[in-house]
Amino acid sequence: RERDTPRRAPLADALGRTVLGDATARRLAAWNPYDQNQRADFFDPEWMFGLTDGFDVVIANPPYVRQEQIKERKPELAQQYDSYTGTADLYVYFYERAVQLLREGGVLAFISSNKYFRASYGQKLRRFLADNMTIAQLIDFGDAPVFTAIAYPSIIVARKGKPDEDQELLALNWNPSARVGEFAQIVTAARQSAVERAPAAPIIRQKALTADGWRLEGQATQRLLEKLRRAGMPLGEYVKGRVYRGITSGFNEAFVVDRDTRDRLIAEHPSSEELLKPFLRGENIKRWQATFGEEYLIKIESSANILHLWSNLPEMDAEMVFARSYPAIYSRFQEMRTSLIKRDDQGKYFWELRSCTYWQEFEQDKIISTKISIRPTFAFNRSGYILGNTSYFVAPKSNLFFVLGTLNSNISHFYAKSVFVGKQNGWYEVQPTALEALPIPPTSSPSAIDRLVEQILAAKAADARANVSAQEREIDERVYALYGLRPDEIRTIEESVQDGRAGGTA
Repeated sequence: RERDTPRRAPLADALGRTVLGDATARRLAAWNPYDQNQRADFFDPEWMFGLTDGFDVVIANPPYVRQEQIKERKPELAQQYDSYTGTADLYVYFYERAVQLLREGGVLAFISSNKYFRASYGQKLRRFLADNMTIAQLIDFGDAPVFTAIAYPSIIVARKGKPDEDQELLALNWNPSARVGEFAQIVTAARQSAVERAPAAPIIRQKALTADGWRLEGQATQRLLEKLRRAGMPLGEYVKGRVYRGITSGFNEAFVVDRDTRDRLIAEHPSSEELLKPFLRGENIKRWQATFGEEYLIKIESSANILHLWSNLPEMDAEMVFARSYPAIYSRFQEMRTSLIKRDDQGKYFWELRSCTYWQEFEQDKIISTKISIRPTFAFNRSGYILGNTSYFVAPKSNLFFVLGTLNSNISHFYAKSVFVGKQNGWYEVQPTALEALPIPPTSSPSAIDRLVEQILAAKAADARANVSAQEREIDERVYALYGLRPDEIRTIEESVQDGRAGGTA
């Protein structure tokens, strides 16, 4: 074709006005496909390449841009992509767009972060890929130092088209000690073991890639996880939905104070005391017990949850009432007024915390946990403590110590390593949906485990460094029995969690 952009422009404008619209027409008219240094701000396969039925192959290393940096694009993304989730990072949409661009039978080959395997924001993408693609290969590099630009990289190779019921795929967890230069040989050997149906071949069925999370462990591990799920009841169901996350203030610098500041605020005006509640960060939570860091949350519930004296008043009138009711705290907030107003997480008024429907649950005895762990880090917590958003808590109405013992057991550790999002050096991130799915075994009499947990808590109260390994071991054995595990299954679990135990307590 003639390389004459001016002669192409009127045709593009005419086509755009009649079919595509003025904005699209202007973009098409301005694009010169013969300029190797020009970047197009749109992508249209038919216009650019004459393709109407899609590409044979789409290969990409999509950009990893955190969701906080694409706020202004979210309404547009929500309209265009089935895999849209408000907390999804940008690379998620590149997957769905690639599938849209492929012809039926076309191949997708992507290298990206593996976080969509298990993160909550990847649930829709996992379902989309599993339903629309026949996956041939998944490689999870974990935290192996393979690339400098991608954290926790993974590779997927898949063909567009619905999978057969018995579709199997190569699912390889990369050995961190392996050399990247031997990548081709390692993958070839894995494929050969799959062809030969070797006992340890890295093969899984595609139907095992469920929306609740992708796990690349071998079929033996998958069968063991399934046995645990069949034997137990999901935690969320067991506690009747009483699984919660800690409070997000949007600006801890204002709402979380130390002991000296608490005492000063109360001294300035006694009304402050009714708002100041003991506060725990995720870092305060250790296995079996929490350490109080002498911090307090200024607990001002949203007017959406409680009726304050200022609720339902116009902003200026409400602020005057708040100032008269809690003058010391109001004075503190005035020093940070601009930041309080700008924060995303707030209630009806800028001095309120965001809406929360489970404030009363903090007043109950509960089981608390960190968001990031290297082994089960669940602790008993008395009523009244407020938790930050780097922690979760469970509030069973009954069998609290039995649930606590189960959650700190080897089986819970095995489940966490298999299901939660992996971090560096064996750490993992607790995901709320996965936590709620953790199976709790049936028991007609939880008293034996209750007794052991009580012994551990008493020992830890006397000395935080007390050795409770004997009681923990007995809890493990009793929990194994409740699930009906065989010796070989117990061995699989204990080998799996050995590295985490060696790492110490989170």
